[in-house]
Amino acid sequence: MNRAQRRKMAKQARKSRGVSEPRPVTPVDARIARAARDNVIQIVNQGRSEARALEIAASAFFLADHLVGRFEAENLLPQPIACEAGCDACCYNQVELTPPEALLLGHHIKAYFPEAAQDLLSGHVDRILQLTAGKGKAEIAARRRQIPCPLLAKRTCSVYPIRPLVCRAMHGLDAARCQQELESGSLAASSYYAHRHEIAVSVSAGVLEGCREMGCQAATLSLAQALQDFFSQENPVESWISGEEVFRT
Repeated sequence: MNRAQRRKMAKQARKSRGVSEPRPVTPVDARIARAARDNVIQIVNQGRSEARALEIAASAFFLADHLVGRFEAENLLPQPIACEAGCDACCYNQVELTPPEALLLGHHIKAYFPEAAQDLLSGHVDRILQLTAGKGKAEIAARRRQIPCPLLAKRTCSVYPIRPLVCRAMHGLDAARCQQELESGSLAASSYYAHRHEIAVSVSAGVLEGCREMGCQAATLSLAQALQDFFSQENPVESWISGEEVFRT
């Protein structure tokens, strides 16, 4: 980010969003998106292998975390972020992610979750898809207390180091209000810092652009549906990096 971009984000940080103000559409920073796109192209050009496919999401996470860390090291936040271990209000939002993120999550679960945990996760995914079938985003959001993320376990993210970009952006400045809105089904936006969302959205946009340019499926996916699609196929990572459509959209 250049100096003008950092000034813009700092101004956004000073003007944290209030509960009565709906969350606006997050803009895409073209320079951040271009950096993420270039990373995808560079990785895929090194070879269309499973390792390279999984590297795409890891590279995107590193870029987003680096930009957030640098911005917050250079700009004093007017309020501390309230998130801490055991705070899970954000984990009842329906997560959207890119194919590389879904592939990395699925690969991690397949490699490291015991069979019983995988079976339990599959049941959670099926339940979420049944509860959300035929419903719009606003209706789902209003009922989100009944639909926790399938990867939430004992109020903790079971894949925290590789959580999706949108999850890295989620945070709040008032934990009590986040919890109240979750329990009431309120659709009002809790106070938050816009720069975190702008960075995540921009990196995600760049990842999708890079995937399209390299001939790989590029679409915004539902987490639950993406996990079901991943585990319903024999070699989803290799299929995707070869240009096949792996996920339903």
